[in-house]
Amino acid sequence: MRDVLVKAKAKMGKIPDKDLYVALANESDIDKKIDILSKAYPRIDNRKDKKALEADNFKWMLDELKSIDYFLHGLESDFYNLYFSKYEILFLQEIIEALINHNYKRNLVRFKANPLSKNFILNEDMDLESFINANKSSRYYRTLLPYLNENMEASSLIFLSSNALIKFYYRSLLKLAKKFNRKERKQIEKFIGEEINLLNFEMLYRLKSYYDLNESDIFNYLIEGGNTFNGSRLKELSLLPLEDFIKRMSNSKYKNIFDDYAHTHRQVRNRELKLYYGEITKQDCDILYVISAMNIMFISGENIDALLEVDESFTVDEAMEYLIVR
Repeated sequence: MRDVLVKAKAKMGKIPDKDLYVALANESDIDKKIDILSKAYPRIDNRKDKKALEADNFKWMLDELKSIDYFLHGLESDFYNLYFSKYEILFLQEIIEALINHNYKRNLVRFKANPLSKNFILNEDMDLESFINANKSSRYYRTLLPYLNENMEASSLIFLSSNALIKFYYRSLLKLAKKFNRKERKQIEKFIGEEINLLNFEMLYRLKSYYDLNESDIFNYLIEGGNTFNGSRLKELSLLPLEDFIKRMSNSKYKNIFDDYAHTHRQVRNRELKLYYGEITKQDCDILYVISAMNIMFISGENIDALLEVDESFTVDEAMEYLIVR
């Protein structure tokens, strides 16, 4: 495992520094931004446009994940691959949304270009039912099956199926974590539990702010397994009015997440980044060190994508505000 740690640490050396971020924030022309990136990273083809560049970067990150997994074995490899299946779930959620909104066919070429598409059967003439049935061999089949023939609005169907997939993902991770020795299991459960807490808090805010739900129903959409937040504590939070929920959070160690409501998701991601750097600093659990290193690399990619999006209408300070930072 020591060899893997060395390789993971070396990969973190590829993370952009602040100077590169500032250079991108100072430039409004997209072609010049790409040229800046290509000089910092020779693997980047400056002849490609922004969408092609983002697709190439994602493929590169998946290759980086595989290159680490090559040196993992047994339970560590299983957990590592299951953990990063979150990107497969994000891709699946995107496919389902397109199927439900009837724009799947015009996105099919892009879907098939995604390297994760090899894990699914994607035919041209598909609706949600035929897609789910065509992918019976997928581990997500039983999770998605209840959403066939559901008589509900498209937005509700998208939300509920997405919520079910995220719950399935974390249940699977926590189940696999039990196979580690006692010390590692506790560390992994705490790590995953912190991710779950942040997702639950963001979910609570969204459900209370944008959905017409009874407080008693909100609890059903939350994820079990949060660190120190058992069912009764989550139930208590779910029953609070929005203002009281935000006040409760502002008096906890999770304060500042809701200071700027327009950027709550970025604040959650900042907290996640802090969690990952914490594992890098502690170096108490090898598999969490490796996972955290690769998470930090993915977040650096998100930062690059964000800076490619901003144009001359943003000041440098405004552009830098979009970064996910510790």
